[in-house]
Order: sequence, then structure tokens, then C-alpha cells
Amino acid sequence: MTKRNGRSGDPSEIDKLRRHVRILFDLARIAGQHVDAAHFLGQAVIQVARALEVDHVKLLRYRPKSADLLMEAGLGWKEGVVGAANFPSDMRSPAGRAFRTAEPVCLTDLADSPEFVLSPMLAEHGIASLANVPILMNGAAWGVLEVDSSTPREFSEDSLAFLGAAAAIIGATFAREVAARGEATALAEAAAQAQYREVLLREL
Repeated sequence: MTKRNGRSGDPSEIDKLRRHVRILFDLARIAGQHVDAAHFLGQAVIQVARALEVDHVKLLRYRPKSADLLMEAGLGWKEGVVGAANFPSDMRSPAGRAFRTAEPVCLTDLADSPEFVLSPMLAEHGIASLANVPILMNGAAWGVLEVDSSTPREFSEDSLAFLGAAAAIIGATFAREVAARGEATALAEAAAQAQYREVLLREL
């Protein structure tokens, strides 16, 4: 059940697009500062909320061992939810479908979405509409970026395009961090092997 609006040429829509561009620039700038992952994700959800004027944002990371999606970062949720709440990764879950298909999922009316099994947490927070996009890392799905609105609304194509761009920045940032950690591990192993060889030479 995916609905999208067309683009409009009125000044308010143009202003929104300009705001989206500015915020994507800010997000890319933060990503380039080599800050720690938790700080970056915290800033990312704030920037997404600003851009789309929503009251709830969540960033979900897939966990292979439990085959679910963990809320790694979020904005607007009750205390104790971020870092603990998890969601199914199957096709009956909006976030799970986005993760499995690598396509956006947009629900304008959660109360009238019989094809999905919705998390009780969404009802607890009064969520009426949502939109999410997959976060890809090196071509594979890493998680999901989702915005949730407590008032019914439709998310335009431009809004989904912004979400996709933000998710791409997040995915690229994590890919870079993973590569950096891999390189650091390789260098550490090489240094350890060199030290071991040096010890052997001294003993000989």
C-alpha cells in the first residue's frame, strides 16, 4: 500500500526542496567530520526530522542473529525505547518490507493497512502515517530509515527522494567506517606478525 504525491511548482514546495538540499549538505558535512557513530546517528535523525517536519524518526539496524531490526537511533520516542525496541524484518512489517525489497514503503493511514502487522509501539505513540527507505551498504541492505507522523499525512515523491538521499549518506558513512576498521585491524595484525618475527630473530 504505497502512495506518492506528484511534485508541485508552488513557492512552498520550492522552499521545502531548498531546505532538503541544505539539510543534506549539513548531514554530509557531519559525516565527513569522522565523528563517532552514535553522535553521527543522533545528528542524522535530528536532521531528517527537520527536513520532513515530523515528530518521530527512527534508524533501524538489521541483526542477523535475531533476524530483527533494532532501533539504533531515534527522535521523539519515549525513554528507554531507543536502543531497545526491535521490529520484525519480514514482509508483514513496513520496515521489514523496505529492508527485504530494498524499496521505499509509505503508509498514509496505518489504521487502514490490513496487509501489515503493525508494532504496538506505533499505536502507543499515536503514529498515524509513516514512510521508510532501506539503508544500503556496499549494495546490501544494512537497515532502514523511517519517519513517523502522529498526524495523518501523505509523503511526496520529493520527501521520499530526500529520505533516500539521507539513507545513502548514512550507508556510505558506515561503509567507510567498516572499511577503516578493517584496514586498522589488518595493520595491527601485520604489526603483531612483524613483532613476532623480530622476537624469533632475536632468539635465534
